[in-house]
Amino acid sequence: MAGAGSAALAACGGGSDSDSATGGTANAQTGVAKAATSASGTATPPAASVTDSSGVVWTLVGGRVTRNGTGISIGSPVALTLILYYNGTIYAQSSSGIWYKNGSPWTNLGTTDPRGTTKTAGSLFYGMNGHMAWGAGSVYNTMSAASQLAILQDLGVTNYRADVATPAMANILANALRGAFKNSGVSILPVLNPSSVGFTTSMSESAAYTLGYNLATSVTTNLKGLVQYIECGNELEVPVRTNGNGNLTSNYDPVQWLPYRGVIRGMVDGVRAIDPTIKVGVNVGIPLAYRALQMLWNGITPNGTANGVSGAATIRWDITCYHWYESSGDVVCGWINNQCFDVLQALKDSFGVPIFLTEWGWNGWSDNADQQAAYVTKALAEYKSVKDKYNLQSVMMYSVIDDNFGLLKGDGVTKTSAYTAFKNFVKANPV
Repeated sequence: MAGAGSAALAACGGGSDSDSATGGTANAQTGVAKAATSASGTATPPAASVTDSSGVVWTLVGGRVTRNGTGISIGSPVALTLILYYNGTIYAQSSSGIWYKNGSPWTNLGTTDPRGTTKTAGSLFYGMNGHMAWGAGSVYNTMSAASQLAILQDLGVTNYRADVATPAMANILANALRGAFKNSGVSILPVLNPSSVGFTTSMSESAAYTLGYNLATSVTTNLKGLVQYIECGNELEVPVRTNGNGNLTSNYDPVQWLPYRGVIRGMVDGVRAIDPTIKVGVNVGIPLAYRALQMLWNGITPNGTANGVSGAATIRWDITCYHWYESSGDVVCGWINNQCFDVLQALKDSFGVPIFLTEWGWNGWSDNADQQAAYVTKALAEYKSVKDKYNLQSVMMYSVIDDNFGLLKGDGVTKTSAYTAFKNFVKANPV
C-alpha cells in the first residue's frame, strides 16, 4: 500500500481537493471512448465485432466472418454466432458450439473453448493483501508460506496479493505456489513494484518503458505457469497528480506523465512477452483518479488543457484495478463539487473489463477496534451486493498483518475484532 486514502474525500461531504475552477462533475471529459473489447481479448464484446492489436476489425455478418469488411471463409459452411479475440488470436464459434481458430486454413478446434478452464470469478472474490516476498526484518520473512496460507484459509480468502520487484522475490512466490499453495484454492496476485528498482517520474518515457519491461520479463519468467494475473504497478499516478481530485486531465503534470505512461506500457508488454495467457491489471490509488486510467486507455496526454492531446500509444489491460479506503467515502458515491459520482460505473463503462479492488480498508490511523470491525462488515456487504452489477470480481483488503490496517497485529499472531468480523461475513456469504 502506498498511502491509504491518499487525496481522500470526506464521506458524502464533497472533496476539499476538488478542481473548482472547472465547475464540472467527475465525468465531464470529452474524448473518452467506451471500449468494445480488451485488446488482449479477455472480454467477449456485447456486439459481434472485435478489433485485434494490429487494428484489424473482425465482424460477424449474417453468420460469416469479415476482415475489415471483406468476407473470408473458415473452410466450413456453418453459421457462426460468436467472434472472440483472445491471447492474440481470432476465434469464432458456430451455432452448434464448434470453435474455429483463425489461420490459413482456419483450424477446427471442436467444442474445446480456446480460453481453457479457469477459476470462476466468485472463486477470487474474497481477497487479502500481504507482503509474502519481503525480506529480513519483516514478519512475513519469518512466517512460512504454510502459516500464511492457514490464516487465509481460516478467513475464507481465496486471492492473496503480494508485491514483487526482483526475480528473487518472484521465486518466493513461485516456491509457495509450487508448495503450500498448490491445489489449496488460494491464488496469488503479484503486483510489480518498479519504484523499488529505480523508477522515478524524472526519467524519460523510453527509459521508463525499458525499466518496466525488464522488471516484468524477469519476474514473469519465474512465475510463468503459476499465476493467472499480474498487476502492473502500484499507485504510480500519485506523484503525477499535481492538483485537484484526479478526475480531470488538467490534474496531471505533462512532464511526469510521460515516464508514468512509459513504465506501465513496459510492464504490460513485458508480462505478455513472457506469457500472453497471464491477464494484466493496472491500478490507481488516488480515489478519483479513474481519469488517469481513461487517458492511458485512450492515448491522451495531459498538456494543461481540459482535454489534453490525443494520439499517444494506447494501453490495454485485462482487469481494471482500483484502490478505495473508508476515508474516501463510498465508491459508488464519490463526491466532486457536491455531486455524487459512481466510480465503479465509470470503470465499467470506460473499459468493459472485470474490476478488481486490489486494496480496500478502514481509516487505519483513526478508527478504533469497534469501528474497524463495523467497517469490514459494511464494506464487504456492499461489495458483495454490487459485484454482479459492475463485474466486480475480487475485493482484496489491506491487509492481513499490520498494526494499523491489519486483521492481525504486526506480530502476526494477535487477532483483532475485525478478524472475526471478516471471517464471519465470508462464512455466512459464500460466492
